[in-house]
Formats: sequence, C-alpha cells, structure tokens
Amino acid sequence: MQPKLPFHFDMETADPDDSMTLSILATHPKVNLVSVSVHPGGTDQIGFVRHILRMLDREDIRIGAGTPKSTASRVSGFYREWVGNFEHSEADDTAATIMAETLLQFPDCTLLTGAALTNPHSLFETGIFFDRWFCQGGFAGDNIIPKEHRLEKFDGKRTCATFNLNGNPLAAEALFSIPMGERRMISKNVCHGAVFTKADAELLIPFRSHNKGLSLFLDAVELKEKALHDTVAALLAIDPSKALWAEVIPYRTKGEWGCMEAKDHPERQASLITTHIPNLTDMWMVIKP
Repeated sequence: MQPKLPFHFDMETADPDDSMTLSILATHPKVNLVSVSVHPGGTDQIGFVRHILRMLDREDIRIGAGTPKSTASRVSGFYREWVGNFEHSEADDTAATIMAETLLQFPDCTLLTGAALTNPHSLFETGIFFDRWFCQGGFAGDNIIPKEHRLEKFDGKRTCATFNLNGNPLAAEALFSIPMGERRMISKNVCHGAVFTKADAELLIPFRSHNKGLSLFLDAVELKEKALHDTVAALLAIDPSKALWAEVIPYRTKGEWGCMEAKDHPERQASLITTHIPNLTDMWMVIKP
C-alpha cells in the first residue's frame, strides 16, 4: 500500500465547494489531511470547520486562522441546512503557526489553496514555505489554451479576473516568484467547465456507505449542483495525470491575470497550469474511496 499524501488545506467559506472539498480530503484513502487554515478565520468559520471534522471523526486535525477571534458572520444558511447547527469556536493557533508546525512534521506536505493567498503569504514571511503547491486560481488564455479546448465564454481572452488571486494579488505575485519543486495552478477556464452533476453523484453513491466524507459530500450535492472549483484542485493534487498542463509564467495586469509561455522567460520561476481535463468523469472518480 502506498503511503498517504500529507496535505494542508487553506480554505474559506464564501463558496460551499471549499467545505465540500474538506469533506473529501478528511477521509480520502490516499490523503493524510494533517491541518487546515481558514481565511479569514472568524469564530463562526472555525466552529463550522470543527463541526465538519468532528462529524468525520477527524478532531485530530489542527486548525489555523488568519484573523483569530473575529466574530464577523461568514457562514451562510446553506451550511446549517447541510450539517445542522454548530457553535462558534476559536482556532488552535494562527494560520502561519499551524502551517509551520505541519511542515516541521511533514516536510513533503502538499499545500492546497482554495482562498485568497493571505494565509500562505503569512507563512512565507516567516522564511519557510511548502515545496509542493496546488493553487485553485489563475487564468490561461488563448495564447496557452488550444482552440478546441477553450470554454466559449473565455474564447478570445488572454487575461481574466480570478477571485482567489485577486483576494490578495501582492501575495499571489510574491508566491509565484519563489523557487519551488512543484507549483500548479487550476485555471479558471478549466474549473468553470467542471460541473459535478447528479449523474456523476450516482456513480459514487455505491461507495458512500464506505466513507463518511464521501457521504457528507454527496449530501451537499443533493442540495446544490454546481461547478466544484476547489474539489477539482484537490483531485488533481491527488492525481495530476487527470489533466493536461502547460509550463507558464503567471502575471497580473489591470486587475486581471494571464500567463506567458515559460520557454520565452527562462529567467523567471515557472508554474504549471491546467489546459484541459480530457475526461471529467474519470477525474471525478478520484473521489472514490
């Protein structure tokens, strides 16, 4: 049996797909979810994340917050409809401290980010960082994506606004500039085409009784059928072979993001970005326990 991949997940709660992804990662047989950080990390968000992990028998997972003790409301009614009521809670420590402790114990840990990059940047400012990072965010335009693989709504674009990177663009630029063993971006024009449907859910239903996280994920799908951006990023972090990738240099211009071909800029730190997912169903089946 292959050893499990250690993961740290940096997430938010503005969109349900982060929390649905948390459910998958917490109990996936190929993943050792070591720790979680929450952006910005209010007490309602931490309470919700603790509630999810408690339901999945993963109270061992340490939780960090970008803004500990904030009481601003950031958890919508959808979450209570999905998992019931939960109490506010405080994080175990700051996001940077939790991530640093994780790296001390698991130097080969994968960072998965589904939020603005404020929390990971706070770790970077301490002088250490992950060597393997999968970032949900970024945009590969017409200069990177072949015509036959472009989504219609993005055809004709070389740059586009992208939510997570624009949440803290200076942090994003800093983290894309540092040397790293493996840095991959899940492009907006790929994940927007990855809608998880009721038909996909039916393929996984036979396995739900074997895995609490999968069962909880499917409960959420019954309430909301949508594009699951962060889940795509998580599944590709588990199995990068499910997508096609291009080596690029991400850049920001006028509030939008795009990519240059890395071969034209050998002096810059390169990243990989998704260009196409050949078989969506095959990728969704990475969820299967």
